[in-house]
Amino acid sequence: MYGRWEEIIRDEIKDGVIDGAALLVCDPERELFQYACGEAADGVPMSCDTIIDIASVTKVVATATALLLCRCRGMIDFDAPFTRYLPDFAAPLPGGPGTVRDLALHIAGFSHENQPKRQYLAEDGGELLRNTLRFPPLFPPRTHFEYACWNYLLLGQIVERVTGRRLTEFCRTELFEPLGMTDSSLGRPVVTDPGRLAQTCGTNAPGEISDFAAFHVYRDGGCAGNAGMFSTARDLGKFCRMLLQGGRLPGGGMLFPEARLREFTVNAMPPHLPEKRGFGWVIRDAYRPESASDQIIYHSGWSGQTLYIDFGLRLCVVVLTTRRGDYERAKCDRSRIASLLLKKFTVGERVE
Repeated sequence: MYGRWEEIIRDEIKDGVIDGAALLVCDPERELFQYACGEAADGVPMSCDTIIDIASVTKVVATATALLLCRCRGMIDFDAPFTRYLPDFAAPLPGGPGTVRDLALHIAGFSHENQPKRQYLAEDGGELLRNTLRFPPLFPPRTHFEYACWNYLLLGQIVERVTGRRLTEFCRTELFEPLGMTDSSLGRPVVTDPGRLAQTCGTNAPGEISDFAAFHVYRDGGCAGNAGMFSTARDLGKFCRMLLQGGRLPGGGMLFPEARLREFTVNAMPPHLPEKRGFGWVIRDAYRPESASDQIIYHSGWSGQTLYIDFGLRLCVVVLTTRRGDYERAKCDRSRIASLLLKKFTVGERVE
């Protein structure tokens, strides 16, 4: 028995909350710990090399990072109106257009929770993307926080407009390959071997995208910035270690200057809104691990994944699960697991 975190995982499997889990802990230089338990798919054991759809973790690992690379290269101004980069946005804008940063913070006014259905949804992926340019935000920018995939569907299109490249290709050549993330991709897994693939909730087979919007967009030839990335615990550990090293690449050189990491790590929310978020990343909410320092960032995916990068403790924790039950319990439990592992690997602290 490793400790309380293993009990949490085994209880979740027993209760039908998840089918399997893969955990990884890293410091800036190396992997410190790995663990896997349960199934990735029927008859397929979970491992730290299992390729899994990471759902909304795509927003930060792929889209927000791609945008930061674009900013470092002078292609984009985060504080410019987003319509500068999407001039074909055709809907009215109450209070004027939000900025690129507002989209990343989910405060540009777009909403779907307050609608009978998400206005942009369509069975055809091309129409779905076009719809994101047709419907107005419900609120003036910077007056209302609402987590909405709509924002990142727009941001993914912005990456493509400013780079002149597909989001899949830009992330592959400018992010995944430099970091040695050979098992990571957007839209579809890099392999078809069923022994390597996880099946996430809401899908018909291993290796499919769980998010409705991203599934249809990629199926019909487009790219989605909100979800649809496939990766492994080990690949995500490489990404997290790069952040802990201030943007440094494994073979030397920098992916981006360390000072630019402040975009991810410093709260950029207006003071009248209670949420604490950097560019894409959560800084503090109800799911912050109890043992974390005040310099942690994290993000979750609805199908059961969370990344935690703690710059104060110089540790990262990757928790990938194949959720099939209680969303709230699963998300809370991932935070509890991360808290236990952060404490275990902090100098001078150990848990049984």
